[in-house]
Amino acid sequence: MTSPEELAAAAKRRYRDYLRAVARGEGFFPLELPFKPAKPGEAARRWAELRAELERLVVASAETRPGASYLLRWEERNDRLAGAQRLPSGAYFPDEGSYLSFLGKGAEARRFKRDLALILAAFPELAAWVARRPERIAAAADRWEDLIKAAVWFRDNPASGLYLREVPAVEDTKFIENNEAILDEILAELAAAATEAAAPEAPAADEPEAEAAGRDEASSPRPLRRRSFAERHGLRRPEALVRVRILDAELASARLLGIRDLALPPSELARLELPELTSALIVENKASFSNLELFLSTPAMRGAVAIFGSGYAAGLAALPWLASRRVVYWGDIDSHGLRILAGLRRRLPSARSVMMDEATFERFGRFRSDAPHDLALAPEGLSADELALFLRLAALNKANRLEQERIPQAYASAALTEALA
Repeated sequence: MTSPEELAAAAKRRYRDYLRAVARGEGFFPLELPFKPAKPGEAARRWAELRAELERLVVASAETRPGASYLLRWEERNDRLAGAQRLPSGAYFPDEGSYLSFLGKGAEARRFKRDLALILAAFPELAAWVARRPERIAAAADRWEDLIKAAVWFRDNPASGLYLREVPAVEDTKFIENNEAILDEILAELAAAATEAAAPEAPAADEPEAEAAGRDEASSPRPLRRRSFAERHGLRRPEALVRVRILDAELASARLLGIRDLALPPSELARLELPELTSALIVENKASFSNLELFLSTPAMRGAVAIFGSGYAAGLAALPWLASRRVVYWGDIDSHGLRILAGLRRRLPSARSVMMDEATFERFGRFRSDAPHDLALAPEGLSADELALFLRLAALNKANRLEQERIPQAYASAALTEALA
């Protein structure tokens, strides 16, 4: 026979369905619970145990807790050995009050109804979403007034160009940051609803109604593009700083008060249009900033600047003044470093590489290390020699990387001086 614990577990499993029914304005009660009655003849075989189970069922039911638990449905049985017996044949909640009281969800359900009313008053077009995702509404209880204010603001200001802190929708400056996930979901649903309203799409003629409904029920929130919240919603993002070193001391003295080491956001680095600059060295190490010492030890060179890419080489290619300079790129000799070089060449076809060749790879072969095996297609934009090196590296399972910092300083300085001369 079903135990009180099994009835409690079944009641809890139906709570999400209850919330969905509330969101849809549908009836939900009486709510029948799965119930396994005593088997025929069981009373005669194990009456003592069955009686104890029956007492536990009754104690946990509305017969002991009126209006706060399930009701038992009874049936009369005539057992050949045990005689007439009155045993439970089912269990159910007759109304909402008894169900919520049993679960201890009365206050939560009241908040859910209040929040549901707020959401649908502000966004009637979210009716399908709240029915599909009622647990999201419940999980954000007591935050919906500010969530609605924020959603309205972002809907009405899709390209504000403000920093997140400047958004005036709510007073708490951390609220939007702390609720990005659900705001993303709401705004995606609003955008989809607006698109559908502008260009309604009729359902497929041969799709059964029940199948279409099931598909809608099972659907998850619309996928979000893999960008940051700020990018998706027209906010301004703080720019990462790019480290720059003027390799010409005379130029630094004449133009920058002798300052040679700078860190600038890309938007300001784009304005570093110095006519005396003829060459630019991009030193790349995407893994970390551990190669900063290598960058700072680049040799002095007339009319040259060094830029520490740190994974941003392709973005640096957009700097307008680089197009008219000799650009030299230096990265690790591995398939990933050559991919970055290929990406740089898509914007700067004339960019050359230095110390990223077969000769350097062989010259310092004892310093090689293992890189992840690269199974992707070879990139476009490499020279014939670079492509041959790429294919060789991609075919190796180990000893397939020579990191920049493993190349001796004297060798590197000579190679850089020759490349930028």
